[in-house]
Amino acid sequence: MSERYLKIYVVHPPEPGAEWAVRVDAEKPVRFAAENQALAYALKQARARHRPGLTVDLRVEDDHGRWRSMTL
Repeated sequence: MSERYLKIYVVHPPEPGAEWAVRVDAEKPVRFAAENQALAYALKQARARHRPGLTVDLRVEDDHGRWRSMTL
């Protein structure tokens, strides 16, 4: 059985006051006014879609454009 991946990205706003975006795989991004809202949504999606044999790759962009992975 091959392992499948679900990719979730929390994208830092490009400028102050812009919205945070959460992209789940190739779906249209969902936008949020605050980082905590975006992270809560990303975690909710990861938990709701987690299945045996599926690896969730959750990455969060910081204000310097670097990505960090979160382990669930």
